[in-house]
Amino acid sequence: MSLVTSFSTAQIAALSTNTIAALATEDVAGLNSDQFAALTTTQFSVLTSRQIAVITTTQLSLGLTTNQVAALSTLQTGALSSTQVGALTTNALVALNTVDFAALKTAAMAGLNSDQIKVLSTDQIVALTTTQAGSLGSDQTQSLTTNQIVSLQSADAAALKTSVIAALSSNQVHALTTENIAGLKSAQFAAMTSDQLAGLSTDQIVAMGSAQFSGWNSSQFNALSTNNIAAIETRDLVGLKTSIIATLSSDQFKVLTTDQVQALTSGQFAAISTDNLNALSTNQIVAIGTNQAAALTSA
Repeated sequence: MSLVTSFSTAQIAALSTNTIAALATEDVAGLNSDQFAALTTTQFSVLTSRQIAVITTTQLSLGLTTNQVAALSTLQTGALSSTQVGALTTNALVALNTVDFAALKTAAMAGLNSDQIKVLSTDQIVALTTTQAGSLGSDQTQSLTTNQIVSLQSADAAALKTSVIAALSSNQVHALTTENIAGLKSAQFAAMTSDQLAGLSTDQIVAMGSAQFSGWNSSQFNALSTNNIAAIETRDLVGLKTSIIATLSSDQFKVLTTDQVQALTSGQFAAISTDNLNALSTNQIVAIGTNQAAALTSA
C-alpha cells in the first residue's frame, strides 16, 4: 500500500503543492473519498492532467467538493473522461465556471446524464462551444428546460444534429428564440416533425428565410396553423414548391393575404387545387395578377 494512502486527512491537507504534483497516479487513484475531499483548493489546482485522468468515479461522486471544482483549470477539466463527468454530482457540475465548462472535450460531454443536463446554469449553456453543442445526443437535449433552450446561442442551435432537432419536444422548439430560428439550417427544419412545426409562433415563422422553407414537405406545411400561414413573408412564399401549394388545405388557403396572393408565381398559381380556387374570397380574386390569371387559363 502507498504511504500516502495511509495518511490522515490532516496529513493530506498539509502536503506541499510540489509533493501533490509529484504524486504517482496510483497514489492519487488510491485516495479514499475522505482523503480526496481533504485536498485543499491550492493542492487541487496543481494536479496534473495525468493525475486528473485517474481520479475515480467514487472520488468524484463522494469526495469532490464544490470548492475543488471551482479550483480546476481548463487543462484539468479538459482531461476529464466521459465516465468521470458522468460521476460528478449536480452540485459539482454547477460549480464549474463557464470557461472550464467550455473546456470539456466532446467525448467527455457524452457522459452528461439527464439529471446533470437539467441543472446546467444558463451561463453554462451560453458558454457551450459549437463543437460541444454538435456532440449532444437526443437524450441529452430532451432534458434541456425551456429556459436553457432560450439561452442557446444561435451558432450552437445551428450545430445541433438533425436527429437531435427531430427529438425536441414541441415546447422546446417553441422556446427557440427568433435568432436561433433564423440561424437553423434547412436540413434541420426538414427534420422537424409536424407536431413541432404546428407549435411554431408567428414570430418564429417571420424569422425564417426562404432557404429554410425550401426543405419542407407537404405534410410539414399542412401542420402550420392558419395564423402561421398568414405570417409567411411574401419572399418566402414564392420559394415554396408547387407540390406544397397544391396540398394547402382550404382553411390555409383562405387566410392568404392579398399581398401573399399577389406574390405567388404563375407556376404556383397553376398548382392551386380547384377546391381552393373556388374558395377564393373576393379580395383574393381582386388581387390576382394578369400572369397569374393566364396560368389558371393554361393549367
